[in-house]
Amino acid sequence: MNSPQWVLSTFQLAVALIGAAAASLGALMYFRRVRMDRPAIGRFNGRDVVILFTLLVILPAFYLLVPRWALESLLVVTYMAALSIGFQPLLSPPKLWLGIGLLIGADLWLGQHALGTVFGWQVFWTENSLIVMLAAISVANLYVQGGMQLRHVAWFAAGLAIYDSIFTLGFPITNLLVRDFVGYPLFPAMGMRISFNEAIVGLGDLLVYAAFTIAAVKAYGKPALRLALTLILVFGAAMPTLSGLLINYIDARLDVIIPAQTWFGPAAILGYLWLRRRYGPERTMKEYLASTDAGRREAPPVAPVPEEPSPDAVSKPVSA
Repeated sequence: MNSPQWVLSTFQLAVALIGAAAASLGALMYFRRVRMDRPAIGRFNGRDVVILFTLLVILPAFYLLVPRWALESLLVVTYMAALSIGFQPLLSPPKLWLGIGLLIGADLWLGQHALGTVFGWQVFWTENSLIVMLAAISVANLYVQGGMQLRHVAWFAAGLAIYDSIFTLGFPITNLLVRDFVGYPLFPAMGMRISFNEAIVGLGDLLVYAAFTIAAVKAYGKPALRLALTLILVFGAAMPTLSGLLINYIDARLDVIIPAQTWFGPAAILGYLWLRRRYGPERTMKEYLASTDAGRREAPPVAPVPEEPSPDAVSKPVSA
């Protein structure tokens, strides 16, 4: 029995808010505490935005064109690379690779053996969401610490908004792919299931939220952080979900698939333009590290300590 649409929208809202907040705040915590000394991609530029966008756009084609074993192998390599690059500064090699092996191994096992019950689905989604979230935090920091600017993230989100509008609302290819491949190990989304209802937030959305948050902090500091979090929670999580109560936003099967970037992309562009007009050009990573936003404070002036006179310099009394 299908649940009422307001129940589905509330469920999706909770999952979207948790996912958006976790990706944004997790990436921010990493950004403030961990330095990637030599990002593997070098300095980020506009061409890299096109490359990243192309990779995310063609990802659904891999699900359709390659065998399942090849798809899972590709995803294993992808997540291993993302997690190892991001968390190498925090863990020793034995702990790093043991943790990655346990996370990916558990996901592969759960995806093949634990999906016969609702509880099994919930365990699978919890473990899969953890991997996806850590990967989004890692990759976002890799790009932003490597030179990705707020304008890059904003235009990337705008590109995804166009893509989502075409292939989710116009031609529901994304919806069909999720229906056919949800439950595959290492599925590129975080989500949860209650009864027969499922709520999902894609890896691309989480990556955009994480990158937008830390790029805003790097560019303009705390004022931009407040604006970024507001835009993410309102236009990235709340508006796409609640709009399902007003328009025919969910298909007849009632699987909750929300093209969040259709809402967030334009908001990200407007937010970036407002910040640039108010605060001027963005700071580079070097300028951010030299600022107080990076945790550096000017040392308080130290009062000079008067020197004690040496014994030889003490005057002797003059005899009469």
